[in-house]
Amino acid sequence: MKRVLCIIIIIVATALVFCSCATGNGEIKPNKVEVSDFDIQSAKQMLEKGEKIIADLSLKDTVSRQEYNQFLSSINEEFGEDQRWNYMFFYNDEFENEQLETLHLNKEMFFPTIYHKGIEVVSAKVENTYYDEEFLNTSILTIREEYTGKNKDLDDWYREYYYQKDDNGNWKFSNYGGQVNFLGDGFKSDYLELKKRI
Repeated sequence: MKRVLCIIIIIVATALVFCSCATGNGEIKPNKVEVSDFDIQSAKQMLEKGEKIIADLSLKDTVSRQEYNQFLSSINEEFGEDQRWNYMFFYNDEFENEQLETLHLNKEMFFPTIYHKGIEVVSAKVENTYYDEEFLNTSILTIREEYTGKNKDLDDWYREYYYQKDDNGNWKFSNYGGQVNFLGDGFKSDYLELKKRI
């Protein structure tokens, strides 16, 4: 009986803590939100390795099964496995057939990178959000790329990379925002020229 009573008290106390933090619509209200600029050059360096892997791939028509596996390993290391990169760059009827040793790139898919002319990192900001309960605190780095050229098809294009700190205090990629890529409708993997440095 004492054990049941103790569990009930813990549940009620936890509920009260969350209710005291919540606004009228059920959202937990932070105590403070701080937004600060993050060094643009450091932000570019964070994107360079992963986007170079993609830019290099865009130059190819086909890859071997070994190159395909290496690409997935490298890109997953940079951006995680949640993005399903194989479906983004390859044909699923080919990569799912393990008997095929040569895989074709989907040339009707254009993934803009900072190695393409007109694509630039325009901002990088860190947003720290603080709550009464410290385990709810968040620190999110947002790196924003935009198209700065004159091609009307790419007007208003942007992509945002979201990073969060891991247990060791290192920034780890968590998700995308904006428009990640373009598929079909006249877009090709070489839709924009590459900058000289690649």
